Amino acid sequence: MYQADSSNPKKSTPKPRPNTAYGKATTPSAQIISDRPNYIIINKTGTYRFAYESGSLASYESGSVITADGPVRLDINPVAWETVPAGGTKGAVTFVYTGDIG
Repeated sequence: MYQADSSNPKKSTPKPRPNTAYGKATTPSAQIISDRPNYIIINKTGTYRFAYESGSLASYESGSVITADGPVRLDINPVAWETVPAGGTKGAVTFVYTGDIG
C-alpha cells in the first residue's frame, strides 16, 4: 500500500502498517473479558472453562483438562477463561492474536 509523498505529490511512499498488522500474545486474568484471540495456549495444569460471548461470564463451557504443564494449543476463540474451581492464575492461559500479515 502506498500514499502520496508529502514533499512531492507526484511521488508515492509506502504507507505505514497499522498495529493490527502484527501479531501479539497476552495473558489475561481469569474471568476478564478480552478481545477474541485467533487461538489460545494453556500453560499450566488444571481444568479450564471458557466463555464465548461477552455477556456470558455466568455460562462458561467446560473446555479441557490439562494433566501436565503446557504449552497446549487450542484452536478456539473464547473471550474469557477460568479454572475449576472458579478462578485461575494469571499466565495460565495465553491469548494469541496472529495479526493481518504473514
